Formats: sequence, structure tokens, C-alpha cells
Amino acid sequence: MNNIIWSTGHILKFGNIVDSDNCFIYDSQGNRMVDLESGVWCTCLGHNNKRINKVISDQINKISHTGFCFIHPQIEKTARKVLDINNLQGGKCEFICSGSEAVEYGMRIARILSEKPLALTFADSYMGAYGDVAVKSADKWFIYDRLNCSCNHSGSGCLGDCEEFSRIPFDKIGIFLLEPGSSSGLVRFPDARLIKKISKKVQESGGIVMSNEITTGIGRTGKWFGYQHYNIQPDIVAMGKGIGNGYPVSVTAVSKKIADQLKHKGFHYSQSHQNDPLGAFVAAEVIDIIAEGALCDEAREKGYYLFGKLTEMQEEFPLIREVRGRGLMLAVEFTRDASRIYEALLTAGFIVALRPNTEVLRLDPALTIEKETLDLFLVALRDVLVNLAPNKPDH
Repeated sequence: MNNIIWSTGHILKFGNIVDSDNCFIYDSQGNRMVDLESGVWCTCLGHNNKRINKVISDQINKISHTGFCFIHPQIEKTARKVLDINNLQGGKCEFICSGSEAVEYGMRIARILSEKPLALTFADSYMGAYGDVAVKSADKWFIYDRLNCSCNHSGSGCLGDCEEFSRIPFDKIGIFLLEPGSSSGLVRFPDARLIKKISKKVQESGGIVMSNEITTGIGRTGKWFGYQHYNIQPDIVAMGKGIGNGYPVSVTAVSKKIADQLKHKGFHYSQSHQNDPLGAFVAAEVIDIIAEGALCDEAREKGYYLFGKLTEMQEEFPLIREVRGRGLMLAVEFTRDASRIYEALLTAGFIVALRPNTEVLRLDPALTIEKETLDLFLVALRDVLVNLAPNKPDH
């Protein structure tokens, strides 16, 4: 009997998901599907990863939870790995449960330390499901619409050379919260000149730069983190999703400077699943697997291949308006019928993300996806587009 499952606002009908292997998932009726969404961008090393499974099974037979009053030696070991890949040696980490919590935790720290009332972020950014970053009240936030300014000539948004940018009240801004490219799921990357200009202004005046790496981190964009494409060094980095490969763990990392400042502020935070050893073991194994397999490089190379093939398809099918991507985070924007394409791909056994109220399909396959699997998707997408094209090519 079929289930009705809510997914990004659409009702999909298929059997319960009961098994998986890397980028393939299997339902209770024996159907195989290719998951090009990585379980909502979480399973960066693929479903049912045997090394991650072993770490979990080994540790769960010892201790998985200590509570916030006690600590396990793995917490420090994993923290060092997280700080190293962020170039935040000497800083501090907190291991919690979700991406939204990691961002909110970082913002609490930034608010305590900031001497100015406002935080700056972009209008097209999604930061979390609750708290300060979800509400974005006018007395605490300045929201900059980087896609609607007079210097946006390249299509990548504001360059920081316009009247609109000059009206940003930097004298009142003590925090810059960057979301480097997910753009509320639409995959739009800020111009590097804009990011460097804002980061420099904020940090030189004693402010804090924080990067939300929930979707853009852990190798997704072809580097460890999305901010590394902009040659900046954040003071605070929030990580989630891929850092647990499906296990619910997230991390907030801060620089040594921030950690030292917090000592004098009496900052306190506690929740039930804070610095759990099991989550720390999983995060450490994820980092090790990516480093040992050079999977950031793999993501860059596979993403370049997929982007190129989709761009070639765009030349053949005007239905494709634009292809955007960095590493294995890509979006295909259509002139129409994205919902129909989404449903047709699902019927053919391919799971992608349909962004609500848009003509955009998003692709975030695991870093471990094989090129042959990408080719299967490309064939299926082309077949769907042939059927939708007003003048079908003669093959």
C-alpha cells in the first residue's frame, strides 16, 4: 500500500523507503531510485556508508550520550579536526544537533560580543528555522537585496560600487552573516568583490563575520567550505547536514579571538544533546573520509562535468533558462514546467529538489556519486525534455 509523503510542498506517491546504497534508495515495493538530493543535502558520503555505520555501531555499544555536565575525549579530537579545516586553530567548537541550532548558537555568540545593534545579511539567504535568524526583526537586522542594485551588471548581483551599497549603515553593523551561495535553495553566488568588501568593512571596525555552511560546507562546493571561494576568514562558522552524513549532529566553530572574548562575557548555553560523543565520532569520520579520498576535488571535478553536460543540454533545449552551480551544488532553472519535469524524473526513478513557487530544480548528489550514475540522470532528463519540447528533435 502506497504512502503519501510530503516533500518540498508536493505530494509524492511511492512505497516506504526501506533500504539504500550510496546514491540509490529502495522502497518497500522493490523500486530503485537515484537520490540526487542526498537526503535533503545531508548524506554527502552516500546512504548506508559502511565506515560511518561501523563508527556508529562501535561507539553505540560504549556510550552515545554524556549530557552537558560531562565530556568524552573524542570531543576535543573532533574539534581539532573541525578547527583545522576551517583554519581556526586555537578556537573552540560546540557540537549540537541541527543546522538551524548551529546558526542560532553562532548568532547568540555574535550578539553578545557585538557592540553595534545590527547584523547584515542578504535578502535571498535562508539561515534557519527558528530564533534570531528566522525572525530578522528590523531593530536587529539590515537586509541587503544584492540582486537589485544599479551596479548589478554581471548577473551575479551587487559589486559594492553603487548608491544602494553606499546606503548600508556600516556604522551600526557589527555582524555580517554570510550564506555563500545556496540562496534559499536557488543556488546564486554572491560576487567575490562584494563579499570581500563587506567582510573587510565589518572586521576592520571590530565586527564579526559568520558563515552559514549548513548546505555549502563539507565539500559540497568543491572546497571544504563555501566561504573559501571568497578568500575570507570568518570568525564563526556554522556546520550541519553533511558533517553527520545523515546522523543529527552540527557544529559551531569560533576563532581563538572570539573564544577569548567569550571568557569575559559569562556566555552560557545548555541543551540535552550538547557535545554528545557519538555525534563527535561521526563528524570526525566524515572529515577523515573526505580528506583521505580527496573528495573535495572529486566534487569539483564531477560538478564541472555535470555543469558542462547541463549547459550543452541548454543549447539544445530553450526550455532550460539557466544552469548555475559550484561543485556538486547545482540548479537548473526552466522557462516553464519545472513541476512536470520533477514529476517525470521521479517516475523515471530520479529524486531531485523542486524549489517551491519557482521553475528551479536543484541537484546535490553525494560526493561519492559515480560518473555513470550522473550519466543515467542526464539521459533521463534529456528524454523528459524531448517529450516536453514544442518541436521535438528528430532522433
